[in-house]
Amino acid sequence: MKLLLEIVFWFFTLLFLVNYFGYPAIVIAISKFRRGKRPQIDPNAIRPFKVSLVIAAYNEEMVIEAKLRNSLDLNYPRDQFEIIVVSDGSDDNTHEIASRFRDQGVIALHEEKRNGKSAALNRGAALSSGEILVFSDANNDFHRDAILHLVKHFDDQETGAVTGAKHVYPRDDLQATQGDGLYWRYESMIKLAESDIGSITSGDGEIFAIRKSLFEPIEPHIINDDAALTFSVVKQGYRVLYEPAATSHENASKDLVDDFHVKLRMAAGGYQTIRENFGYLFPPGNRFAVQFILHKVLRWLCPVFLALIFVSSALLAGQVFYRIFFLLQVIFYAISIVGWLNRRNPDLPSFLYIPMYFSAMNLALLFGLFRHLRGRQKVQWRKAAR
Repeated sequence: MKLLLEIVFWFFTLLFLVNYFGYPAIVIAISKFRRGKRPQIDPNAIRPFKVSLVIAAYNEEMVIEAKLRNSLDLNYPRDQFEIIVVSDGSDDNTHEIASRFRDQGVIALHEEKRNGKSAALNRGAALSSGEILVFSDANNDFHRDAILHLVKHFDDQETGAVTGAKHVYPRDDLQATQGDGLYWRYESMIKLAESDIGSITSGDGEIFAIRKSLFEPIEPHIINDDAALTFSVVKQGYRVLYEPAATSHENASKDLVDDFHVKLRMAAGGYQTIRENFGYLFPPGNRFAVQFILHKVLRWLCPVFLALIFVSSALLAGQVFYRIFFLLQVIFYAISIVGWLNRRNPDLPSFLYIPMYFSAMNLALLFGLFRHLRGRQKVQWRKAAR
């Protein structure tokens, strides 16, 4: 029994360390060798592809006007650029506001029944005329040159899709700002390295460009549309790249409770992604599958690893090493609880915030797993207050 517990402890500790530290260190080290060999691309020197910007919106009356003004101000030839807004089941003024921009070339679509984001993207893509589709969210603002930086990669015929860098606006009054910012900086380093050595493991639906010729309609039951698009492109033999110069910004959730529910939904979608692509991932027969397992699958399973590490170290606490390790975990989670209870404090120190955010998001992953196993996650998303 003792030997079995020690195997459990060390095996899952190793998997946790591989995911958070080992895999990032390896891909970053490899990418440093490859990065210098990639030619630099001048976005102003490429031919202008016809681009269709597709914005899926559900009850976005508070932000849709600003999003459209931001989109119309983007630095891209107007005769090669169209904007399509798909109002998916909105019962506020989203469609009416979008319709006011029709004289500026905006195509405003509305569906009274709410079918989910994937269905909205499919509808927008079907009516688009661009060679390149760029998907975005209504609450996400593009940098003026974002489209240029996205499409500059499509002269390379091996490139099927490109995702940009999503950032959060720094605001002290939003509880999730610090955590989201830290997480996206961490993920950005990994994605840049993955892009340098082949293909990233998942794009970001807030700023995602894909060749229309490669776009396959997303199944209506799919939760994480960006993951589905990534797998579709890779399975067709193309790369999905990360372009950090193509930036966008959005506000973090006002309350970490809302952020928790967003992460929970994404986690449920992540487990669905594994199930939908299980035969492609296991056994891993290509580099993308290996990277996806090490980066994404292990990440989504980390709360299970943490629970097993906690329990096994508790049962082995008769030995000094395991007792110390168990007590350190207890202290860490106690700090997380203190941080959660004080999360509304804008001056919450990092030594409280980081453990709290890490624990909350792993708990969201765990609840997402339970929801997926019970089949309780809806395609429609719960909007977070921002």
